[in-house]
Amino acid sequence: MRQEPFFPNKKVSYFFHRSKDEHMENGLTSVTLFAKLAREITFYKAGKKRTHVETLWFQIDDLKAEQLTKELSDLPNCLQRYELSENVFYHLLQLSKSCPNELYWITPYYLQAKRKMFLPWQELEQTWRKNHVNATGR
Repeated sequence: MRQEPFFPNKKVSYFFHRSKDEHMENGLTSVTLFAKLAREITFYKAGKKRTHVETLWFQIDDLKAEQLTKELSDLPNCLQRYELSENVFYHLLQLSKSCPNELYWITPYYLQAKRKMFLPWQELEQTWRKNHVNATGR
């Protein structure tokens, strides 16, 4: 049986986060993959809204450009956040124990989803150089 912290008047929400970010370091392109399963417990204490976040599983992998498959290259560079039902959440938690890498590819049955796109590293570098030149005058 799962044990959750006791908070009176609480609301528990379940989330799956995943991201892919392409970046360049020392002239080499690499990709960072990230996946996380977390639950958020929202409650009121002393009249103030509080949120307690518990991460139950996460995984981070860094891959070099030559290790990328076509499918991985085609994934968007972004952070995706899925709000899940409790049942779907715990099914994904079970899957994370037996085949964690599969969670990079799964789009779960979700209640709500949000996506935040990352800027390509080339665009970030150009912006940084432009701002650096403006700040230093060189």
